[in-house]
Amino acid sequence: MRRTVWMLSLAAGYVDGIGLLYLGGVFCGVVTGNLVVLGVSAVQHVTDTAERAALAVAVYAVTVVVARKLPPNRCLLAELLALCALCGGWVIAHHDPRGLTQLPLLAMAAIAMGLQSAAMRDSEVPTTYLTGSLTRLATGRFDPLPLVPLVAIPAGAIGAALLLGRVPWLGPLPAVVLVAAACVARAVPPHSPAPAPQPAHRAPVHSSR
Repeated sequence: MRRTVWMLSLAAGYVDGIGLLYLGGVFCGVVTGNLVVLGVSAVQHVTDTAERAALAVAVYAVTVVVARKLPPNRCLLAELLALCALCGGWVIAHHDPRGLTQLPLLAMAAIAMGLQSAAMRDSEVPTTYLTGSLTRLATGRFDPLPLVPLVAIPAGAIGAALLLGRVPWLGPLPAVVLVAAACVARAVPPHSPAPAPQPAHRAPVHSSR
């Protein structure tokens, strides 16, 4: 479980970094942040940013509702397919989406994050946003697992900024690799040590006199 949370949180941070840097300055999975961006952009009449924030919120919400009845493993596989489609769009956009080209890529990224949220709905640790993890820490019970998204999501975003600034052709590929690894980790049960061999039962030896 811990490996899955690490990989999915890193992927979510990476995809959000792509959204902020290349898809119109909005998040792909943080609905609260997008609602703030939407409100500020609407007041300041920044129409393009407001449209992108509204699109990301709407697509994410619809995806979560549609995927709520799917098993978690299928949600992760669907997320992997969505990220692969995002990679294809990234190549078509020549690694630098601009204008209206951003909209379908943003929608695909929001679908991927919505599917990831649906996949982790039964987990106590969300991997696409930090509020739930902070709330769990506020209960006063020390549990290292909620700390994972607090570290991994910013690390994923930093990775997107560093990698795409130098090798922009990578695009969403690192997120694809992380989600694929998470799918494998969920499919393969953790190795449990074999039980210790029990001593063979020996029948009592009766001496004859």
